[in-house]
Amino acid sequence: QHYKSITFIEHQAILKMTGEETINTVEVAKTQFDEGRYSGCLTTLTTMNSTSALNIKQIQLNMILCSYLKKGSEHDLEWLLDNLYTIEGKMNKESEEEEIDEVEKAVLLYNIALVHFQTKNFDKAVVILEKLFKLIEPLEEGLVYKICFLLVECYLSTYQTEGAAIVVYYLDKQMATKTADGDMHKARMHQYKTRLFAQQKCLKACKREIKNVLSVSGTTASSLFLKSEFEYLRNNFKKSCKLLNSAPKSCPSKEHIPTLYYNNFGCMHFKMKKYNLGVLYLSQALEANTKAVKAAPQGCNSTMYSINHHYQILYNYGIVLLHAGQPKAAFNCLSQAATVYSRNPRLWLRIAECAIGVVKQSQENEQIQNCKSSTVKAIVGSGIYRKTILNTNFQNHPKKCSAGLLSEEPTPSLTYAALCLNNALELLPPSNSGGPVNVSALPAAPLKDVSKLRASILCNLAYVWLGLGDPLQALKPAQELFSLTAAPVNLRLLGSVYAAEALILLNRSNEATNCLAPEFVGAIINSANCQTKTNEDDASSTGSSPIPGKVPATQETLVQDVHNIIILNSVALYCMKRDLNRAKRILAQHLSTLNDGEIPAQATMLLVYIELRQGNTEAALSILKQQQINLQLPALTT
Repeated sequence: QHYKSITFIEHQAILKMTGEETINTVEVAKTQFDEGRYSGCLTTLTTMNSTSALNIKQIQLNMILCSYLKKGSEHDLEWLLDNLYTIEGKMNKESEEEEIDEVEKAVLLYNIALVHFQTKNFDKAVVILEKLFKLIEPLEEGLVYKICFLLVECYLSTYQTEGAAIVVYYLDKQMATKTADGDMHKARMHQYKTRLFAQQKCLKACKREIKNVLSVSGTTASSLFLKSEFEYLRNNFKKSCKLLNSAPKSCPSKEHIPTLYYNNFGCMHFKMKKYNLGVLYLSQALEANTKAVKAAPQGCNSTMYSINHHYQILYNYGIVLLHAGQPKAAFNCLSQAATVYSRNPRLWLRIAECAIGVVKQSQENEQIQNCKSSTVKAIVGSGIYRKTILNTNFQNHPKKCSAGLLSEEPTPSLTYAALCLNNALELLPPSNSGGPVNVSALPAAPLKDVSKLRASILCNLAYVWLGLGDPLQALKPAQELFSLTAAPVNLRLLGSVYAAEALILLNRSNEATNCLAPEFVGAIINSANCQTKTNEDDASSTGSSPIPGKVPATQETLVQDVHNIIILNSVALYCMKRDLNRAKRILAQHLSTLNDGEIPAQATMLLVYIELRQGNTEAALSILKQQQINLQLPALTT
């Protein structure tokens, strides 16, 4: 989950004046700008523009900034950015004829990067700031600090820790040689280091920097939020909550404390698996964010952009709603978040899971309402002659409906889920690509390992295509899934189940038998056990102490559940091939390994079916009386 901490950074536009003539007027204009008297500064600059021999482009830049910043301005950031790019175009044209002052161009580029930062276009801001960082030596000291601080902020906002570490190291060297400026920016630097170490999961270094932040800044909202984040990373949620509750309700920066407070509380309750409380807090975070945006000063909308975390909170809110069992509400939230974070493959997977959850809930509701009518066709006779006629026409698989996939609107359907899963696959690097992986997953940290994510996408994609009645489309992701050696074993086993079902629907039962064969399934489980043992050896060599020869309990349970499904599907497949003796032998062997309370209803129904097909009516009736099972059963393969 995206965890937002407060910083004191308030980047402001730079007013740069040069020229030998009318020096007093220049100083007056600069003083007016620094004091925030933008209307008076604009009047002064207008006079200079008509009478002065100064650089017209510089004066026009300052006039644009004052026009945007003055009270009651109707201009927005798009207007500001368009005008800044217009001046840059004129400067580029003049640079072909004569040399342009680097400092003058740097001021303009910084302002353009600042606008991109305020509108959260961090990638564009980073490109400009990296260009300035390479030419930073001849620039003024104040401008150098502003460029570096903004570049670090952009790096941390996009989890580019390596770039942030380089700039922080450079600033450390600069401040060590200039004591006065070093003291002035010391608190900000400690905050940057704390956030950097938190993203790198260097908790010892992070703890040291938090102490420095508290010693320099005191118990401010910013420092307490940073310490709360540190405890969050240590899974010490009670202390993290306590620190948030003790934070001041206001902050010198433009951040809105209630919005961040409720968002962070929602994230912590999600980590504690208290999903309903997480939903409550994140809904309050959305309300607080809306109120903060409406209360932002009119005219200058940079404040509105800086305090608006609407889409980040929507992302968190959708994830928690999905875990809380509300897939439809989660779908609406995550679909809105996808308009901003469209490059996040994990987000597209979550949207697909929401759509699948909505469809599954609607199917269960219909099944409950129509359970009798779908099973019983009619009842005839009375008394001892009363008979029940069962329905023999069941639609086990829906009609194929894969046409028009690209034109599907954002609705929670299996068709749209297939589109989302294809988007997620396209955003992942090829499975056979070598080298390190770094996949963007904003607003969360980038993904360094995508093997589990790829396996989840393929598993869901096979399920969706089977639900859409297209076994040929389902076969490819299913086969790719069980061939992924790095995928979790439970997902690989599900891949074999889905592949077998697809092959049966394609009338390729012999190939389906191979997918469910004990040798094939055993090979998958054994390869997973070997991989688990290798991981344990690697972990032991790095100083951790895993339980030798033991997979986590949850993983072991998932594997056992999928393995049971495979055996039951294998029995059903032999029944379809009319090899009842072999089906009965496999089923009896499987039931002998289970306790009485662990026997699934599907296994009992299969045993009853086999006995009936073999003419053993009394044995089938005896099994039904012993088990007393519910006749309304879910499908074996799901």
